[in-house]
Amino acid sequence: MKLAYWMYAGPAHIGTLRVASSFKNVHAIMHAPLGDDYFNVMRSMLERERDFTPVTASIVDRHVLARGSQEKVVENIQRKDKEESPDLILLTPTCTSSILQEDLQNFVNRASNESSSDVLLADVNHYRVNELQAADRTLEQIVRFYIEKAKKDESLTTIKTEKPSANIIGMFTLGFHNQHDCKELKRLLSDLGITVNEIIPEGGFVTQLKNLPKAWFNIVPYREVGLMTASYLEKEHNMPYTSITPMGIVDTSSFIREIYSICHKVFEDLTNSATLDVEVRDKMKDLKILNKKDLESFIDQQTTFVSQAAWFSRSIDCQNLTGKKTVVFGDATHAACMTKILVREMGINVVCAGTYCKHDADWFREQVSGFCDQVLITDDHSQIGDIISQIEPAAIFGTQMERHV
Repeated sequence: MKLAYWMYAGPAHIGTLRVASSFKNVHAIMHAPLGDDYFNVMRSMLERERDFTPVTASIVDRHVLARGSQEKVVENIQRKDKEESPDLILLTPTCTSSILQEDLQNFVNRASNESSSDVLLADVNHYRVNELQAADRTLEQIVRFYIEKAKKDESLTTIKTEKPSANIIGMFTLGFHNQHDCKELKRLLSDLGITVNEIIPEGGFVTQLKNLPKAWFNIVPYREVGLMTASYLEKEHNMPYTSITPMGIVDTSSFIREIYSICHKVFEDLTNSATLDVEVRDKMKDLKILNKKDLESFIDQQTTFVSQAAWFSRSIDCQNLTGKKTVVFGDATHAACMTKILVREMGINVVCAGTYCKHDADWFREQVSGFCDQVLITDDHSQIGDIISQIEPAAIFGTQMERHV
């Protein structure tokens, strides 16, 4: 625990609340003191959505400290169950509730006996993980809970869709340009003849999670949130996934080629198991994603005529930076992709590439090695500020904090 002027990734309960508030008809109850309930204001201010943020704070006050909080938490869960009738109520512990060492799982068990909603305790260690790790863990926990519930009810759908389809995992509230990325990703998949089965958690319903295994494969656009869920689905339901982020011409081409190899393998498996009708199978052979020749011509056409990267790299804006020093800093996914785009596609010299995702340091180093002179892994804003002052770059590709350097 530390006192900080600036944090790149917030505390664990913020990640859990971001996942919970991304789903439709899910309510989160946060067991926290008054200072920790800023998430509602933050999300309402930044997202500007029509609906209220579905988060209630069960305040830890002097009465709770004197008598314990069991009655209060259980009452809050039951009250929200009656008022909102959500599909799921997620109880979120915080650092304070961890210090009090209360048995929140016992509260959840008690409340679920008298609630028509599902009640779940977010299983996150608030002193070991940050916002992004907690979001990843919470999403996997919710998916696991509903898939296992569907197995018991015998309502789990495991028969694959007739046409190639994908789940997009990891689009959620307060994410960096998540909505724009999702729109572009859907457009790309549509061009390739792939339908989108489910997008989670943003705008999804927990009652639809049982449909996840219907898709041919999963897409994890951002490493920070979604990898645990994709790994679980691969292990339990033999669903392949791609975690290549389609940013930049080179990575988008790699992304498309990996999707081709995944779809080709799934198509062969379905054909061998006689799951597909002969008519359907013959029609599907004409799809772009299952035809290597069509796919390569699609990539060439997009690269040469549709993408504006070649035009931009010759523009005056970009030429002003050619050969100049730049610094890149952000989450692991965006910082790694941005570094590769600047160096490979625009001829810009990246002196230092860094990330605040210390838990993903090895992957980040592997991705940017050979593209930059120096790699920085830190969540201390003053350290990145000092390096920027030393390098004196012509441009900084960073977070909100780097604007103040």
